[in-house]
Amino acid sequence: MAPEFKTLLTHTDRFSLFNKVRIGKQNNRNYILEAVKRMINSPETREGLRLGELYGYYGHSRRELAKNVELPETAVVMVEGKPVVLDNVPGSRTISISVDDDGVVTHTEEILDTPTGRIIASMLESRAGGWSWVTTGRDSPAASIPTGFFGFDYVTMPNFISMDHPAAMRESADDRDTAITEALIKQKFTEDDATNIVKHYADLSHREVMFESIQRIEELETAQLVAAGELLDKDRQLEEQKTMLESLKNIESEQATKTRERMAMFERVLDKLPIFTNQRQRDAIANMNTEEDFAIVDKLFESLASPAMRTLPVEQITTSAQQPKPRNAEPVDKSSIINFESTTRHFG
Repeated sequence: MAPEFKTLLTHTDRFSLFNKVRIGKQNNRNYILEAVKRMINSPETREGLRLGELYGYYGHSRRELAKNVELPETAVVMVEGKPVVLDNVPGSRTISISVDDDGVVTHTEEILDTPTGRIIASMLESRAGGWSWVTTGRDSPAASIPTGFFGFDYVTMPNFISMDHPAAMRESADDRDTAITEALIKQKFTEDDATNIVKHYADLSHREVMFESIQRIEELETAQLVAAGELLDKDRQLEEQKTMLESLKNIESEQATKTRERMAMFERVLDKLPIFTNQRQRDAIANMNTEEDFAIVDKLFESLASPAMRTLPVEQITTSAQQPKPRNAEPVDKSSIINFESTTRHFG
């Protein structure tokens, strides 16, 4: 349950996500409009609005020190190596927020009757500073996709200039400080307190500019690390593909060697047969890769099984083939050699 605070005033403001009127003083995030709409209309944002828990503070410093966008009522932070207890009293809270199709964000803030709330009211009256929303999400130079909304802080150097309450163009810092001091005194601060707050305002302005710059640098470094990680991942994938390709080449080479060895063995076996086979038949027996190879080998063995082949003196021919040929022997009658070509044609 949100603590009970009295309300000093209610303030409505607008700014454009895409009309970047500041020069060198904004984070230049490229917001995705649909993502902003989803964030604003999310159940978490709607619940925070309904329960009045989307608090804002004077400056981003407390969230920065606590390293947490959701501040507890009390937090212990380390400052220059020493623990410091912070009582986080909010100065405002968001009670409504919307964005139109042109990227114009409209939000209404309750300025609370607290010390920081009275400072915010004084700044509004003197037209110094402005609202800066607190979001989480994914950020890169190409696009910013906010996913969580945690209220608006009132800062000295807002990223977006108000469309309804632009900061006054003072001729000098003295004019600005005088206007802030007068507004603070109206909010029942003493003159000494007002002077200290004005001094703190100047210090906070410098700190917030530095904080925004550091934050932007960190975002760019993060994006560069992500890009470098993606590049390393691609290099790793290429290396894996090269290794796989080399492995496939080795497998292909081994298979080719085995195929040659198998064909050589078949050649040796076929040379011992008492029949003649042509090269196509030898290739078909050795490879047996296609239906055509199968048909040739099938026809070969079908011919061997024929009655004419069974009546031939195969053993005698084989034995004679193995005997050395006498020097003065009569020429061999070629009609006694079985030519498988003719046999194949006969039974085809």
